[in-house]
Amino acid sequence: MHLYCLTRGIKHDVDRFINDLQAQYFNMPNYKKGNIVQLGVRPVQFWEIVFPKEALDQVLPTVIHGGHKFNVWEEFLMKRLRAMLKAKKIPVFDANAPRRMVYHQNVECTGIGIKDDIDHPTEGHEML
Repeated sequence: MHLYCLTRGIKHDVDRFINDLQAQYFNMPNYKKGNIVQLGVRPVQFWEIVFPKEALDQVLPTVIHGGHKFNVWEEFLMKRLRAMLKAKKIPVFDANAPRRMVYHQNVECTGIGIKDDIDHPTEGHEML
């Protein structure tokens, strides 16, 4: 069976929760290698990545890769997520543009949407 859920919390606490889950074993009748199996924990994570608007042409090819095309059901879900986030579709970008060096092996990153910053007064908040 597969259970889908979301986590939210302090990163190191979430990591500890996941590590504890991965340490769980369960009886599995009729399993070929024995009768216990480790709980499989596969992350499906939702991220908000914040960056200067001027860096859009660098950030998109660095973060989004793989050229995933949505089927009708996925596009329906993405449209609903964008609406909840008050975001719009990610603009078409050059996937071959120069990108920053980040580790991508065994990682799929699919874009959902994008939105501009909201100008907030910064009174009382000093920049470091």
